[in-house]
Amino acid sequence: QEQATYEHTPNAVTLTEEDLLQDGFGKHPFYYCLVAEAENKRTERSCTVGYAMYNFNYDPRIGKLLYLKDFYIMEPYRGLGIGSEILKLLSQAPLETHCSCMQFLVLICNKPSVEYYIKCGASNLSTEEGWHLFRFNKEALLRMAAE
Repeated sequence: QEQATYEHTPNAVTLTEEDLLQDGFGKHPFYYCLVAEAENKRTERSCTVGYAMYNFNYDPRIGKLLYLKDFYIMEPYRGLGIGSEILKLLSQAPLETHCSCMQFLVLICNKPSVEYYIKCGASNLSTEEGWHLFRFNKEALLRMAAE
């Protein structure tokens, strides 16, 4: 929810904690997640301060790829190297599984992230290859399936 608020889409979250647990930790996980934790000095317990959620996908042109769906570090923990460490750990997953690349989306308005990823060596496919992202929502899927 905090990430959706950061991205100016606070009403976009429709999943529940139960959905996330079932979909990521059930018999056939739909996603994987790296979680960053830090100790809360007041409670002396660890708390989640960031995460990277990803899944594996297949592209008939380039083969296997890791698709990074969400990557977020809570504001008070940015600039401490946590995000860089998550990306370092995350970069090992596609290499270990013989993927050709890691792909992800970044909101146009998130200029700091766009600049950071380009600095790290990411290619901006929207400008280099001219791709557009499309989505069929559930209503459109139901309509098409009924035709």
